[in-house]
Amino acid sequence: MKTRTLILIGVLAFAWTLLLTAPAANLYAWFAPKAAAVQLYGLEGSLDQGKVQTVGINGRPLLQNLHWDFQPWWLPLLRASFHIDGGGQDLNLKGRVALVFGGVNIAGAQGGGGVKALAAIAGFPFVPVDGQARFDIGSLKLRKGFPTAVTGTAELHGLAFTLGKDPLPLGDFKATLSNQPPPAGTSGNDSIKIVIETLGGPLDASGEVHMLADRSYDYDLQVKAKDNADPNLRNMLQSGGLGQPDTRGYYHLRNRGTLPAPRG
Repeated sequence: MKTRTLILIGVLAFAWTLLLTAPAANLYAWFAPKAAAVQLYGLEGSLDQGKVQTVGINGRPLLQNLHWDFQPWWLPLLRASFHIDGGGQDLNLKGRVALVFGGVNIAGAQGGGGVKALAAIAGFPFVPVDGQARFDIGSLKLRKGFPTAVTGTAELHGLAFTLGKDPLPLGDFKATLSNQPPPAGTSGNDSIKIVIETLGGPLDASGEVHMLADRSYDYDLQVKAKDNADPNLRNMLQSGGLGQPDTRGYYHLRNRGTLPAPRG
């Protein structure tokens, strides 16, 4: 092997070692895009292994006390990949996160947290429901902080309406998330399809939600109180502006629109 080649290998190995052991806070300050949807606060350790005190998305805190381990074997695919594990009472998460050109890819992720806290993180701090959520995400692509493709499941347990004096139980529910191609004969990107079903409890709910990368959405849901439901739940549905039920007692919720883009 030529001396020049050996010198080049030595220089590259030295540069790689410096990169892996450089303080993570310095690397983030130098290379993070100023308008990135994901923000990191309180970085400790190095690129190879470390901890971040808070992860935010579009300026909203998302995770606390998150640890990471760098996975360099993904670099040939132009992905800076990390195994992550951590969180707090509001949300906990473990899985693989990859920084790619244009966004973030998440794979093999499991976690959960409080429904009210998760709603606040998503930008809906005044949703009058609470309970516990858990999710198992096979894959998720975020572009500009918005999901453009996802596969997995999410479950809500002990969901309750909290606007009244006492919480009103609603039940347990499951959402199955998948990618749906555009209709045959048309062009366009896949949409995200979310199928809702009831696992148990006094409220029977089912239907579908669709979301596109341009932030447009539509949903078609049906809900009704089961025969053994609390009368207060029946009264809430009847007085909730949902219109008249069909012959089977279901109220139908249909709408379409566009979610606002994040500020900045």
